[in-house]
Amino acid sequence: MKTDNRIIYQIIALALLFLAVSCEDSPELPGAESVNRTVLVYMVASNNLGSGGFDKADLQEMQKAAAAGDIVDGRLLVYHVPASGNPVLKEVTSGGIDTLAEYGSEVSSVSSSRMREVFDDMRRLAPASDYGLVLWSHASGWLQDGMDDEIEDAGQAGDIVPQAFGQDKGRKMNMTALARTLEGEGFGFVYFDCCYMGAVEVAYELRKATPLVVASAAELPSPGMPYDLNVKCFFQSTPDLVGAARNTFEYYDSMSGSMRTCTMSVIKTSGMERLAAAVAAVYRQADSPWPQGYMPQRYMTESRCYHFDLAHYARALTSDKALLDEFNGALADVVLYEDATPSLWNRLEIESHCGLTTYIFDKESQTAIKGYNTTSWYRDVASQLLVR
Repeated sequence: MKTDNRIIYQIIALALLFLAVSCEDSPELPGAESVNRTVLVYMVASNNLGSGGFDKADLQEMQKAAAAGDIVDGRLLVYHVPASGNPVLKEVTSGGIDTLAEYGSEVSSVSSSRMREVFDDMRRLAPASDYGLVLWSHASGWLQDGMDDEIEDAGQAGDIVPQAFGQDKGRKMNMTALARTLEGEGFGFVYFDCCYMGAVEVAYELRKATPLVVASAAELPSPGMPYDLNVKCFFQSTPDLVGAARNTFEYYDSMSGSMRTCTMSVIKTSGMERLAAAVAAVYRQADSPWPQGYMPQRYMTESRCYHFDLAHYARALTSDKALLDEFNGALADVVLYEDATPSLWNRLEIESHCGLTTYIFDKESQTAIKGYNTTSWYRDVASQLLVR
């Protein structure tokens, strides 16, 4: 039996009309239009920071900045791992906080695979000419006792354990793994809103991953940076990282008592090769890794310290003017901004702050502590202290 052609034409016309209406009503995919800069806050709060509500407070500060119009020609994304529940990729806008993507919890948020997945989603959903990254969580600098890939068991949920970056239900990510993950991702800056990442070992590891690093040499108070002040710095035509670091420092420096505690630095990683060569030259002529009677400038209040002031140490190892002139020049080229409160938590006086810390060992057996001898800085620089 043949079908009437008029009926066929009517069906086709109705289908075309339905398609046109559907297309007209469908919203465009997020991120269809590129902006100047997208900033991603990688917020791993599946720990006591999240249970303490510090992630929610920072999200409120970001919303305040967005409502004030501080996000100019850009987009502010947050990969939020809450204290409980699955991770969510959000966007902070002047009108509120929107959900862009959801993720399962079977993959750790401090694994390379999850980080790269989020970075890919960032570029797909919020394409930009330039990208910035804020790493939000616990951290402990160069300490190499965390995950080197996503299958390694790195602790039980709920543990408070040392880590390079992040604490996702007790898991943590090695600093060397973080550097490998960030390399090639195109971030114009990395701001560490966490503790102890102002270490020369960290900056040297990241020298091929990002041109600028903002970090603290010491423990950062749990509220972290003031996002309501710093968001606008991230979205200047050229990111004002010195302004952001200064805002954070002055926020805590204006406080009293034990809360007047903060160190901040802005580090230009392109100068790290020169600094490494200058420090290696100082180390090679040192009589021993730890001069007799030397009292280094500490940046940890605990009995065991892994972070000491780099310049204070280098100047204790040599009085050679030529070596020190080169060291001081290389350091000035790397550290664009540094400042520190008079003390940490009203317990530890800060008499020397150059903007970078380093680990100090007394003998070769101590280089294996926390995997220090697996860092690039040890291989290229600190190992020179053992050459006799």
